[in-house]
Amino acid sequence: MTATVQAARRGAVASGFAAGLHFQLVAMRREMDTYQSLMLVPFQTLVMMSVMEFTGRYDLSAYAVVAPTLMTMWTSALIFSTDLIAEDKEDSRMETMVATPASFPFLVFGRLCGAMLLALPAFALAVLVAGGVFGYWMPVPHPLVFAAALILTAAGTAAATTALSALFVTRPGDYVLGSTMVYPVFLLSGVVVPTSELPGPLEAVSRLSYLAWAAELLRDATDPAPVAHAVPRLGMVLLLGALLLAAGAVALARFLCRARELGVLSGDG
Repeated sequence: MTATVQAARRGAVASGFAAGLHFQLVAMRREMDTYQSLMLVPFQTLVMMSVMEFTGRYDLSAYAVVAPTLMTMWTSALIFSTDLIAEDKEDSRMETMVATPASFPFLVFGRLCGAMLLALPAFALAVLVAGGVFGYWMPVPHPLVFAAALILTAAGTAAATTALSALFVTRPGDYVLGSTMVYPVFLLSGVVVPTSELPGPLEAVSRLSYLAWAAELLRDATDPAPVAHAVPRLGMVLLLGALLLAAGAVALARFLCRARELGVLSGDG
């Protein structure tokens, strides 16, 4: 009996993730406003590269390419996480999705993983702007480390915003919460500046962020020198992302129970 239950749970997780990913990919093909976040990438790259050029910190040019990619990941995930629950309720999809055998938290996670595909064109845009305007064509001498870090960062971002989306099951109007989490996360995670430049207590806090580990890995992968402790560091990104996903699954389950009690699984309630 136990084996049967475990198999059913694994099937619910897999089917939920696959359904969410497929749904998001189809939706992104139909809705062009999905790609609005990419419009900022060239401007962010221009500003950051200009700062590096003006200050003579050519050694930090990789930051100006990696940062817009991570910023697009995080802002896109925040936009999707704050919108998808409200849209599902307004379109009367929420009750149907919750009633299916598939795991609803992993359905949300799958949808947010689909949204993370925007990181690929964001990275390409940043590389083209840095190279075309400033002549800096970012080298990637460690492509396997770079690719692994980018994939795990995308999954971790989807996991983090899965947890955030739980808040909007019963409180669909709290969009301001998502917007307030943009720049503090960028600063504390070392996306814009190295975490080593932060004050001591803040640097310690940043080590709890998967994004801080990922940003350092991505930048180190652009240096010809061997990437120190690449596998353990990738493991930290994976571990922190898994913890966020577990927290998101628990939070969504609890908020769904609360939403049933309040009768706000559909409509604007």
